[in-house]
Amino acid sequence: MHHTNSRIYSSALNLVDLAKVVLDQLPQGYGFLADQLRRAAASVPLNFAEGCGKLSLRDRQRYFRAAKGSAYEVAAVLDVAARFGVVSTGTRTQGHDLCDHLGAMLSKYK
Repeated sequence: MHHTNSRIYSSALNLVDLAKVVLDQLPQGYGFLADQLRRAAASVPLNFAEGCGKLSLRDRQRYFRAAKGSAYEVAAVLDVAARFGVVSTGTRTQGHDLCDHLGAMLSKYK
């Protein structure tokens, strides 16, 4: 299966879309969170796609673990942003649900 046809890749791009919404709403002075969120969100589909191109199971799983770690990093950034009061509870919850779903899918994908 090509990576662009997978539910994981589609969900990872949905996470990028959610990150974009958050990034567009962050007030000045939160550039440190913006940078972290931008890198972590982009890392999920990029690592997944790169892993899909690897031939050995061990190599693929390494990239999928990196993608999963980045998804959980996005969730943590959303937590921090919520504690600073710059992300709504609804956005945080939506992001967590998406990150948890991605983490579960990435754990099973080979």
